[in-house]
Amino acid sequence: MRFFALFALLFSLASPLVVWADAPLKVAVSIPPQKYFVDMIGGKHVQVDVLVPPTAEPETYEPSPRQLVALSQAALYLKIGIPIENAWLTRFTSVNPNFLVVDTARGIQRVDMSRHVGVPTSETGMDPHIWLSPVLVRIQAINIRDALIQADPAHAADYRLGYEKLALKINQVDSDILHALTGAHLTQTRFIVFHPAFGYFADAYGLTQVPIEAEGKEAGPKQMSTVINYAKAHHIKVVFIEPQFAQKAARTIASEIGGQVAVIDPLQENWPAGMEAIATALSKVLGTVQHAPASSSP
Repeated sequence: MRFFALFALLFSLASPLVVWADAPLKVAVSIPPQKYFVDMIGGKHVQVDVLVPPTAEPETYEPSPRQLVALSQAALYLKIGIPIENAWLTRFTSVNPNFLVVDTARGIQRVDMSRHVGVPTSETGMDPHIWLSPVLVRIQAINIRDALIQADPAHAADYRLGYEKLALKINQVDSDILHALTGAHLTQTRFIVFHPAFGYFADAYGLTQVPIEAEGKEAGPKQMSTVINYAKAHHIKVVFIEPQFAQKAARTIASEIGGQVAVIDPLQENWPAGMEAIATALSKVLGTVQHAPASSSP
């Protein structure tokens, strides 16, 4: 309550919104990849603020009062369905009654987290990581285009052109990843990650993610043992980690399986570069024979 009171005070002291004819539309989003989508569609007509910085853990991040003021002065918020939105969007709308909130996940069938992992887990709830599948990003792009047109109909034609440009880029990213990950050179389709962010990505390209973390909590001995045994049974030698999360458990498992860790980042603002970096990292690992077959000779 004290934090919210400070936020409300700062907002009331902030300069009032002045909308000039050529001023860009102020748009707020939750995570960095969304900024890329909005910038591609909106171009010079939008000014985008991001709730969660690229180095922060989205599940636990708390924005600063100054950041909340900036975000709350936006005309449009494009939500994506991550948990942090439930806590903060009600605060934005309570002090900014003209705040238009649009769900960019509209039309997307989310998958339960328990179906997005390769080992038994207590993970529950709908998987929010829909920006990691080009198929689902196409739907989000349509929703973003329509939201921008709703908020700023004067530039509707430009938003439609921006959407077409983004759609072509999405197609190219999808094609590049298909080439990297669905070829005959792959010797493995399973990969271990710390945080279960890659379920939709794995679904799109015939892969299986095996997470260490469950329900946002540090893995206990049982979960650690399950992942270690799975890795040994399937000859997995690389554990993928994200820069936003603690890495101790991942490094412990890598040590136990005689493997190593590698970094993949699901929150890069440059979405095409981030997606292709993930695909390249996975391709290098999944296209490598990760164990030597037992020799029949003495």
